[in-house]
Amino acid sequence: MHKNNFLIFFITLFCFLFTYLFFGFYYVEYEGLTSALFSGTLTSDMPFRSMYFSGNFGISYLYSYLYEMFPKIECLSWIYYSYLFATCFIACYIVNSLLPTKTSIYIKIAIYITIYVFVFADHTIHLLYTRISYMICGLSLISLIVIYHPSSQTIKSRLGFFIFINIFFLTGALSRIESAVACFLLIFFFALVFSQNNVKQTVQLFFFPFLIIAGISLALTVDISTATSEEFYKQVEPDIEEQLIARENKIQLSEINSHRDSIIYSAASDMMWSDPKIISPNYLRSLIEPEKFLFTDIKQWKRVYKNCLEIGLKYWCLIVFTSFLSMMLFFIIDVRKNKLNPVYLIGFALSFWILIVVQTYTDKLNDRSFSPYLTLFIFCHFLLMLKYYSAKKKLWLYPFSFFCFITLVFHLYSLKIESTILKKDLIIYQSNFEKIKQIARKRFLVVNSTSFDYLFLSNEPFHLFNFSSFEKIYITDGYIIPFLPYYKRYLEGECNCDIYNFPSFWYYLESIHEEVVIVSAPNRMKTIQQYIFEIYQHQLPLKEINSEWLNKVQKSDTRGYKEELSVYMLE
Repeated sequence: MHKNNFLIFFITLFCFLFTYLFFGFYYVEYEGLTSALFSGTLTSDMPFRSMYFSGNFGISYLYSYLYEMFPKIECLSWIYYSYLFATCFIACYIVNSLLPTKTSIYIKIAIYITIYVFVFADHTIHLLYTRISYMICGLSLISLIVIYHPSSQTIKSRLGFFIFINIFFLTGALSRIESAVACFLLIFFFALVFSQNNVKQTVQLFFFPFLIIAGISLALTVDISTATSEEFYKQVEPDIEEQLIARENKIQLSEINSHRDSIIYSAASDMMWSDPKIISPNYLRSLIEPEKFLFTDIKQWKRVYKNCLEIGLKYWCLIVFTSFLSMMLFFIIDVRKNKLNPVYLIGFALSFWILIVVQTYTDKLNDRSFSPYLTLFIFCHFLLMLKYYSAKKKLWLYPFSFFCFITLVFHLYSLKIESTILKKDLIIYQSNFEKIKQIARKRFLVVNSTSFDYLFLSNEPFHLFNFSSFEKIYITDGYIIPFLPYYKRYLEGECNCDIYNFPSFWYYLESIHEEVVIVSAPNRMKTIQQYIFEIYQHQLPLKEINSEWLNKVQKSDTRGYKEELSVYMLE
């Protein structure tokens, strides 16, 4: 192995180990649920192959098979961190290709560590496939531009690497196609600046990634448009969920005429989509307000402002640093060589913010999309500064280094605070999980979207899930999870009933009522009980046995506090 590659490998490994020991690695949001499903721990003797609605198209089959082959290894954690390790190695590799040959080893180490802290540290702490998809797709595209610049002839001399990068990009796109599209748009603007507006070369290098994005998007479009009535999960993703939940673009409750309709409306608005015969895709679409002319909805712009302000306050340090880097580029790049350079730079600097606003308006903005997107943008700035830096511009190196150091310290401090919050959350999750095990031991545990986290985020990456304390775990109401083919088949096998007939599984639970323990937010159970009574004229015999029993968790993202939960049994 070349000595530079060995150095990069060693520094990357050191950074990952240091982060694990000093900050810790954590499951966030629904990643714990994904791992639990793929590992088969929730569907005994029935492998779970596909999530669909949250990505991992096709490759989820590979993950599931790996769990079957290596049941004593938490495969998904190792795979995801292998992806991250590879992206970090590639990033340092392409940085090294831009460094002067006489750069000292100490300066290289400092640069590699700086790149890791700014670009990768946040995503190694938060284990989430969306972040990983951004990093895979972004670094794959960036490496194409840097390694194969300026002549496309170098593709032949490095054909193996070219094939690997495109396959790597495919992996990221299959993990989350939205991330691939976002990265493609951002890196295209970077490519024009880096290659001095060499559009032809950029198009050539991005040809296969474009085909990958187009192919997956077309396949999903056809698959969704030809979905049968039994494929509810395909008919609501992504447009209905995006409109009703992310954009809150729905009619008001005051427009509902009858009490029965108001009950259905409340359930649908609360994402209680477990009754597709009543809360059907057609019904959900009827709740969506007509779309106003493109980007002219004042209500949506108010949402954009609020959403961007929240995320901006959280990442203010990196945003200020990014603005500083953009200004520095104007002083470093020689305008005399190309009078259009300022135009390219302005376009590149604005591209990120325009794409963020468009994303927020059309969908939503949160940590899992903004953070990796911003860090990729920062990395693009680093590469442009390395490419266009010259000894004549040495004066600007000192203020840049100073500001970079100050920002790095602030960023490390913010990551430490974040990891402390995540650690406290984990302790509470684990404590609550132990309480759940005490009362539901050797019984059937029923959870829903309000109580997922207390099971699936109580675990840590690299550790196998252990639900042996329970007879079975059922997810009866969790967005569209009960209708994912493998899990739907599992639930129907358990109850010998039709899951599309919403009360049927509850009837099954009533038949074994003495063995059933339900953990849920009180409001959720009230909605379910009221819905079954009003729509199906059946009184669900719920008994709350422990009010305000589980500790409340302060989430580290912009969603704030989780709702307090209670424990119920069926009489």
